[in-house]
Amino acid sequence: MSAMKQEFEQALSFLEQRYADRPRGFDLFNKSLMANMVRAFDETAATVYVSGYAFTTELLWAFDVVPFDFEIACNNLSAAVGGHGSTLMTVSENEGFSRDVCSFDRLIISCMMQGMLPAGDLFLTSSYYCQGKAKANEIVARNQGLDSVLFDVPHEKSRDAVRYVTAQLKQIASRLEKITGTRLDMDRFKESVRSSNRARASMQTVNDLMKNRPCPWDGVRACLLSLAGGLLWGAPVLEEIYGMLARELKGRVDKGAVLPESKRVLWYPWVPVQRTNIFDTLKEHQVSIPVVEVATVWWSELDEDHPFEALAVKALENFLVGPARGRVERLAGLAEWYEVDGVIHFHTPACHQENAAFSLVREAMRDRGLPAVNLQGDMTDERNYSSKQTYETLTAFLETMKAGARN
Repeated sequence: MSAMKQEFEQALSFLEQRYADRPRGFDLFNKSLMANMVRAFDETAATVYVSGYAFTTELLWAFDVVPFDFEIACNNLSAAVGGHGSTLMTVSENEGFSRDVCSFDRLIISCMMQGMLPAGDLFLTSSYYCQGKAKANEIVARNQGLDSVLFDVPHEKSRDAVRYVTAQLKQIASRLEKITGTRLDMDRFKESVRSSNRARASMQTVNDLMKNRPCPWDGVRACLLSLAGGLLWGAPVLEEIYGMLARELKGRVDKGAVLPESKRVLWYPWVPVQRTNIFDTLKEHQVSIPVVEVATVWWSELDEDHPFEALAVKALENFLVGPARGRVERLAGLAEWYEVDGVIHFHTPACHQENAAFSLVREAMRDRGLPAVNLQGDMTDERNYSSKQTYETLTAFLETMKAGARN
C-alpha cells in the first residue's frame, strides 16, 4: 500500500470522528478533501490530476471522476505539515533537482520517485498561476506513461479569448468522455454550474462577514479552504461547507464571540504549509487577517444555461490572468473594503513571477497611506525559513503600522 494512501486513510478516520463529534464547516471541508484524496487511489475510479485552484473543476464534477491535486496531497503529508518537508525533498535533490526549484515541486517529484502517488487517467495543467506546477505535472504524467494536457488561458478577456478557452474545455470534455466511457450529461453539467453558483453566493456571505470588527474568523483557514477547496467547485458538498461557515460566522458576530483585534492586515498571495511563528506573532499583537487575496470571490456569477462559455469566462477573470495593474487595483480595493492597516506579502523564493509584482503593490498601498512588507519564507522547506528573521521583520512592520494612521 502507498505510504501516502495509508496516511490519508488514518487522517480520514480521525476527521470523520471529529466531524461526528462536532459538525463545523471547516472540519467538513477537511473531511471531504481527505476523502477525495483517498478515493484517488481507488483503482475502479478515474483519477484526473489537476490544479483545483487554476482549473474550472465544475466540468470534472459533471463526470464521475476524482479530481486530484498532487500539490495539495503532498502538502498534507505529516512531514510537510510538521516542518520536516526536507526529509522528503532530499530524494529528488539527490537525483539532481536543485534547491532553487520550488519546494512544492521537489516534494511532489520525491513522492513520485518513492511510488507514493496514485495512478492518473488524465493529467491537466493550467498556463496561469504557477509555471513550475505545469512542469511538475508533465514529469509525473510522463512517469506514468501519459501526456500532460495544457489548459491555455490568454492574458486578455475578449470574445476571441472566450471562444478559444471554450473550445479547449470542450476538447477536455471529450477526453473525459474517453476515460470514463460515458457521454457528457448536459443536465448534470448545468447542475454542477448551479451548485457552483450557490457555493459562490455563500462564499460571498463569508467574505462580507469577515469585514466585521473584530473579524469573526481566521483568514489563514479561509486561504487554505479556497486553495485546496478549489477541487470541490461544482460538488454539492462545497455548498454545504460555505453555508455552514456563513451561519457559524454570523453566530459569532451576533454573540460577540470573537478574538480581540487592534489592527488588521491584508495577506497575499497564500499562506505557508509548514509550521511557522508568523501567525502566533500576529495573534500576540492582536492583529487579525480578515482578507486573503485568494479567499475572496473574484469571478462573476456563472451563466447556468451556457456552462462551457461560463467556465471560460471564469478562467479569464482570474486575478492572475492579465496585466499586473488589474491585480494591483484589486488588492488596493480589498484593502479599502476591509479597512486594513497594512499589507503582508508572503515571499517564497521560487515564485519569481509573483515576487516581481510586489514593488507595484507596495507603491499602490503607499499612495493610500498603508505600509506593506515583503515577508520572506518558504511554503514547505524549513531550511529556507528563519523564525528569528521572521519575528524581527514582523515586529518592525507592526511597529510601523501602529505608528501610522490610515489616510
